[in-house]
Amino acid sequence: MEEKLDPRKELERLGYDLVYKPHEDVADHMAFYKVKYKGKEIAPPIVEKYNISLNEIWMSEKLRPYEKFILHHELQEIKYRAEGYGVKEAHKKASEDEKVWRGEPKYEKLRREINLVSEEFFTELTGFGETLYKRIVKNRPYFDIEEVKEVEGIGPKRFQRLKKNFWTL
Repeated sequence: MEEKLDPRKELERLGYDLVYKPHEDVADHMAFYKVKYKGKEIAPPIVEKYNISLNEIWMSEKLRPYEKFILHHELQEIKYRAEGYGVKEAHKKASEDEKVWRGEPKYEKLRREINLVSEEFFTELTGFGETLYKRIVKNRPYFDIEEVKEVEGIGPKRFQRLKKNFWTL
């Protein structure tokens, strides 16, 4: 299991800048980066859509209260990318490393944000399977939990259960 480092200190040690952006501008990915790490330039494909400078991590301003969790994830993902993992594999491994935060109330709340919820956590909830998860992900981002009603397979009862378990920034 990954140890809990202070993500802000690690960010500064690496010489990266954290840039908060209006939520509407980055809602489709919430946080992403373009950095040099161990001599390699690392960035997910989404950065081509944005004018992000080298050694910046961009994050939705609405994620500010959850900064340490998001930064931890992004820094872990960068590390895995530098080790040769692809974008999806690195994201998955970084998500697994988030287990160090389990039990912290703010982290537990963040895990339930519908735009960020992992498939593993989503499918742990009774009645919510992989197919529904994929439909929800396909239609992201959501700016209001009510928008989830539009996803195929979500009727009034299922929506009430979703609304009870998830929220939007």
